[in-house]
Amino acid sequence: MTLEQEIKQFAENRNLEVGITTAEPFLELQQTLLQNNSKLKGFAEQDISKRIYPCKTMPKAKSIIVLTMGYGVRKKLQQCDTALMGEFSIAAVERDYHIVLKEHFEALEQFLKQKVKGFECAYFVDTGPLVDRAVAVRAGLGYIGRNNCVHTTKFGSLAFFGYMMTNLSLKQNKQITGDCGSCKRCITFCPTGALSQKQFDMKKCISYLTQTKTVLPAYIMKTMSKQLYGCDVCQIVCPKNQKALQCFEQKQTSFSLEEMLHCSNKAFSQSISKTAAGWRGKKILQRNAIIALGNSDTIEALPLLEEALKDERDLIRHTAIRAIYNLNIPEGFLLLKQAEKVEKSEEIKKELQIIIKCDK
Repeated sequence: MTLEQEIKQFAENRNLEVGITTAEPFLELQQTLLQNNSKLKGFAEQDISKRIYPCKTMPKAKSIIVLTMGYGVRKKLQQCDTALMGEFSIAAVERDYHIVLKEHFEALEQFLKQKVKGFECAYFVDTGPLVDRAVAVRAGLGYIGRNNCVHTTKFGSLAFFGYMMTNLSLKQNKQITGDCGSCKRCITFCPTGALSQKQFDMKKCISYLTQTKTVLPAYIMKTMSKQLYGCDVCQIVCPKNQKALQCFEQKQTSFSLEEMLHCSNKAFSQSISKTAAGWRGKKILQRNAIIALGNSDTIEALPLLEEALKDERDLIRHTAIRAIYNLNIPEGFLLLKQAEKVEKSEEIKKELQIIIKCDK
């Protein structure tokens, strides 16, 4: 059995897919990275040369091993019929995949150290400089579909990726040729139009929006429905994902908006922080809960939004104002008039005055 076959067996024993490619530069990405680098600030390596040349990160790199893990979860139908619930992506309700995949890589490192004298490696799960999708495609794990995700043989596009740079000279896998044919379901059902025939507009994507750190415009908040973290629409409607979904375990993805807003640091660290959503921190998820309340179309959301108007954090108060504006009920505008009298931030106070003036 060759070393490549042994690596494949290692992955199969752990219910993973594996691909192998060389550590040659990803020169084909240069133009795209130059055009989009500023949009990825805060989400990806800003040194473009590191995104193109693996040797910039690991000088002795000769091959890259990519591991793929399925989501393992599908949405369970909502048990509690209430408007005051928010939604997590199915990718963010289990144990944080970053940690799980790193554990697989740790085991792979030990496995290869026993096989090869002088073995060296560096592995990453979402934190590396290279473009994960490009590495996965070149390693023969799949192709880029219309939903802008890598479609794998085993998990469809419901997959997490990590990669290991190594000093081994391994045989490269053949690339998979595939496409979505005439299917455009992901484009049709995308709630914000982030997906189109021509390009993917990341800044319209709900998954991206739930991870931003700023106060969002009211009209953008309106498009986010009740998502607390991530979005699954383009994944769920994809015909090629149905087989994988049926193999995944059903899990509840809904979460009480009130619990999110009242969540203590201790409770957060013991639960949500252990998932893939935890990395963004409690404040951003609470901001998203306030956005969801503004999209709930019920007066029941108002007491929680009133609490948020008194929060000491500017981001929370500012978001609450726009959420109440989106809720668009008379009782909400009365609250905003009261808030304007005590608001200390000049920026927020000016916005309140504009909203109140427009409501007259």
